Amino acid sequence: APPAAPRLQFPNAVSEDTLERMLRTRPPQLARPSAPRTRGLRGPARLVVNGAPKKKKLTPPALEVHDNPQPAWLPRTRISHGGGANESNVVAVPRRTFNADTDEPIYAVVGGHPEMALALAFSRETISRETLRALDLDDRRRERPLRPVLPDVSVFAPEGARRDVFDPTTNARLGSIHVASWPHVDAAIKRAKEVQARWASVPGDERVRIVLAVADAIAKNATHLGNLLTLEVGKTPSESLGELAEIAEVAAAIGERKDECGGSLAYPVRRYESRDKTRKSLGWYGEERALPIGIVGKTTAFNFPYAPFAWGALPAMAAGNGVVWKPHPKATLCAMALTKVIDDVLRTNGGFSGLVTCVDAGDDEALTRRMWRDARFAMWECTGGEAMGEALLRSLASEGATRLGVRTLLELGGNNAAVVHADADVAQAVESVLFGATGTSGQRCTSTRVAYVHDDVYNYFERLLVAGYKQELRIGDPFTPGVNVGPVFHADAVERFKRGVDACVKAGSTLLCGGRALGGNFVEPTLLRAPGFNHPPTATELFSPVLHLVRYRDDQLGDVVNDINRGGHGLSCGVFTGDEGVFETLATTLRVGIANLNYGTSGAEAGENFGGEGRTGGGRQMGPNMFRTYTRYVNTMRAPLGGEVVHAQGVSQKKR
Repeated sequence: APPAAPRLQFPNAVSEDTLERMLRTRPPQLARPSAPRTRGLRGPARLVVNGAPKKKKLTPPALEVHDNPQPAWLPRTRISHGGGANESNVVAVPRRTFNADTDEPIYAVVGGHPEMALALAFSRETISRETLRALDLDDRRRERPLRPVLPDVSVFAPEGARRDVFDPTTNARLGSIHVASWPHVDAAIKRAKEVQARWASVPGDERVRIVLAVADAIAKNATHLGNLLTLEVGKTPSESLGELAEIAEVAAAIGERKDECGGSLAYPVRRYESRDKTRKSLGWYGEERALPIGIVGKTTAFNFPYAPFAWGALPAMAAGNGVVWKPHPKATLCAMALTKVIDDVLRTNGGFSGLVTCVDAGDDEALTRRMWRDARFAMWECTGGEAMGEALLRSLASEGATRLGVRTLLELGGNNAAVVHADADVAQAVESVLFGATGTSGQRCTSTRVAYVHDDVYNYFERLLVAGYKQELRIGDPFTPGVNVGPVFHADAVERFKRGVDACVKAGSTLLCGGRALGGNFVEPTLLRAPGFNHPPTATELFSPVLHLVRYRDDQLGDVVNDINRGGHGLSCGVFTGDEGVFETLATTLRVGIANLNYGTSGAEAGENFGGEGRTGGGRQMGPNMFRTYTRYVNTMRAPLGGEVVHAQGVSQKKR
């Protein structure tokens, strides 16, 4: 008989007795706001119950209500995986934002009670309004689009074409901003160059102090910055705050290593003795100066607009450099807000406003390529997809020898795998893999895409994981208590998910649970069983909440390694075992940059090396080279004035 299922600790779960009692209890009636409109949505609202529209007697946004035995409002603390899994785990899904005929806002709520959903809808709008206002971004009237965060620095274009930024949860417009053109970009780069020249002459200790003050200011604004991240990207609040916490951890690492930034000097100077005996005897010695490289270009992806920017920007600033930031066009408000917080600190600590600046190029690929090719950038550090990385390298190559010296550091995602060996703690592995596959709706570069499970524990692992998918995951508005899976990033991500799942099934994958698009930008996290090794879908990064399970035997550990390496991605892996030999084999033969033991693939240790091999890009952010990455070295051999000349390699030009 299979072993009894353990009681797994997941976030937001309750005991069976408490669950049964709460399911019999209807939540109290909630006071409905009297205002019939919400900011960012147009037209009066209506209620849709089971698809039948009623007359406009209710003022809050419209809903579709479906029965669900596990309402969204339950404060869950523990579950058992002994069976009885609930097939429907959707909480509050905006089915569509507007009625095409009447231009009325329509919401869909699956599970729970409409009163609660109505209250949450208005609460969410309050959060949106207060967040944008607190970050000085609250101008959402289309006739008055958002102005530049820093007009004197030309961070964003003050005029010209404009575009809207949307909330992926509701598809409501968060703001309208002007898109930069080349004159605005050029002005921002010029300003950054001017300020960086002064910044580089500041003693290293003072630069580090200001960088730490920047991190403190970000921490003080964490609530609003976190809410904005949830609004613009769709992360849950805990994930948003967790991303901001990484900035504080990076700052702490910089503080611990501040001596590497020059101390009382503007740059570090290392003295060394000559190894040439003649030179040494004559009093010659060498010096090495670690100087800033100048202007670092940063490109960030939508899924993590804050942390990866700080991973590079804060060490680069501490080393004496300036930063020009090109954020993802659909995560621009986060970049605007963070830039404003940083610039306020720089302006009040020595007048260095403009040292960190960002430009919104929107979807203008020509403008982006022109930035990449601009000779004023000493380096481009980019996070995103493979297509972006390839386009960057092609743009630089097209300039020929004029851009041979530009540095690049690329982090381009990963098709990450977990390996669950025969002696693994299965409960521990299930918890880690479940979060790794579904956290941030499967849209992390470190998300778990494939789990290789030993034959001895495979059936048990699969049963627990399926139960976790069906019982633990709560899909809906990230601001809703208990929700742990938000939307994917807009309609193109939904289409990619649907095409990807269809392709997996056609290729021979067995669907275990999930697989549906739920309306709006919401999809069901999907679990698939692969027929074996060399399955084409397991070598492809879908960048959606889709996970494959692959079974292996004791004599197939080498096949597991080959199967993981064949895709060419090399970011992260997680190994679950108590056998150090098994872990050492995998950690040294897998072509990855991160190999965790009894811990999943998702996440990184702030301040330490982050990056991967192969198609992931090959670069490393943070780590031992945190400052060296943004530093150029000048070596000097110092000879006494008027002293004897000693040629290189001891060559003598004297006549014999």
